[in-house]
Amino acid sequence: MNNYTCKLISPEQAISLQPQLPFWFDPQWMYPVAELYNLPAKVLLCSRNDNPVGWMPLYEKKFITLKKAYNPTLVYYSPLFFSYPERAQQGRELMLEFEICKAVGAFLTKNYQRVSLNLMPQNLDIRGFKEAGLKTVPLYTFGVDLHAKTEIHKHELTTLRKAEKQQYDYVCSYEPDVFMTLLYGMYNRKNHPFPIPREGLGHLLEKLHIAGLIEQYNVVDKGSIVSSIQIIKDNSKTAYAWLSGTAPEALKNGAGVFLLWKLFEVLRNRYEKLDLCGGNSKGPSRVKAALGADLQLFFQLMK
Repeated sequence: MNNYTCKLISPEQAISLQPQLPFWFDPQWMYPVAELYNLPAKVLLCSRNDNPVGWMPLYEKKFITLKKAYNPTLVYYSPLFFSYPERAQQGRELMLEFEICKAVGAFLTKNYQRVSLNLMPQNLDIRGFKEAGLKTVPLYTFGVDLHAKTEIHKHELTTLRKAEKQQYDYVCSYEPDVFMTLLYGMYNRKNHPFPIPREGLGHLLEKLHIAGLIEQYNVVDKGSIVSSIQIIKDNSKTAYAWLSGTAPEALKNGAGVFLLWKLFEVLRNRYEKLDLCGGNSKGPSRVKAALGADLQLFFQLMK
């Protein structure tokens, strides 16, 4: 009889047990994020007959007697990663995933009064979580297959040609102050202040940059950065378009579209996919779809 058990371990313990865990489990990511939000960073380990089979990064928030497992604002995913026994057949893997999801869901339901966790698009089988009593909410992101031919909508093609006439330069360079000015300016123009203080975000960017976990790409106009994006680098052949900002005048000249289109070209030789980290807002979603990105479903676990 198979016995599934779950417990919390440190990110270092998780990586030592399973070195193939993706970026979201990396202690050099989890601890700076946890420090920014003043939260403990943990990894939920699910074992089958004492053999590790499932992993999920967790951040805990406490309100007196209430405890919540959730995604902080800057953490787009809390994926469930599976490690199968050798030679497991596909049908057997589906059965294992169901049981692991059910065990992880039962642990979350039992130990947390509130749950708000974003799975990844790869975690589409949510039956086990639902059986364990968790609610699931469909959300969307856009992804780009960097090795496939990308069809661009004629409106964005016109915008891209307009940007090319500006003779922008495209460079990879770490300029956090300029980046944050563009990012916070963009949010302020929307009357929706960025949820993290600038000083805190600056400290986080510095730690991630030193650890080699992020890269900044910039559109430069006559020596000045007018559009910029931070990407998260992963060891799973996927990059994540994490945070970005564009100056208002440059936006009118197509710098934002140019920023993403050139990013597809630059990353093509290093990654297989680019996750654009968002597909639930109408305006940005329209641009991403017009650039040929594919709409992808993922689920949020709720309690």
